[in-house]
Amino acid sequence: MDKSRSKIIVKSGYLFILINFLLAIFNIVVGLISNSIAIISDAFHSLIDSISGLVIIISEKIANSKKYSRKREKIERITTIIVAIIIILAGIHILHESIEKIISPEDVNYSVPTLIVLIASVITKYLLATFLKKTGRKAKSSVVTASGAETFNDCLISIAVLISALIYLVFHVDIEAYLSILISAIIIKIGLEFIFPHLSHHHHHHLESNPDHDHCGKQ
Repeated sequence: MDKSRSKIIVKSGYLFILINFLLAIFNIVVGLISNSIAIISDAFHSLIDSISGLVIIISEKIANSKKYSRKREKIERITTIIVAIIIILAGIHILHESIEKIISPEDVNYSVPTLIVLIASVITKYLLATFLKKTGRKAKSSVVTASGAETFNDCLISIAVLISALIYLVFHVDIEAYLSILISAIIIKIGLEFIFPHLSHHHHHHLESNPDHDHCGKQ
């Protein structure tokens, strides 16, 4: 069962890296064309997410080695914290970029192709987040569950950019930076909840579903 569980986690890591890398390249091109800080930030975040995928794969392989097999619980907890820190840093980066855009606003150039790309990005991230959350529950891995939450954060960012693009095209008002500040706060909060599970009953439940955390109690 452990080998099967490990294969599921490693495959999730590889899929996570591949999709986020492709999304990053896609968003960089669109972000430069539309001059959208949020889309470029989203691309930057997707690249960081690729690192999270590497963290998942490396930690799982270490935990599966004979030398560290008894320390699986500790390795998984440390890995979850690393992914959470990546989530928090991404939130801080978006917050910083948003504040800079409010202080020094730049013209954006949203178009129908931009909207199509944003919609495709939202759908892709939502499907990936759903897959990772289901896989995390199936493999009872808090690390994969954290990565699913991170991907869902990316989905929220893309939705925020999509909403601001639609508002800009209809009303010619740019609210992207303000929406991004709100999203960055949500992202930072979710990252903190994975480090301090007691902050959120929802995430605490995910950690409890991991056999390594059974001593935490049952719902």
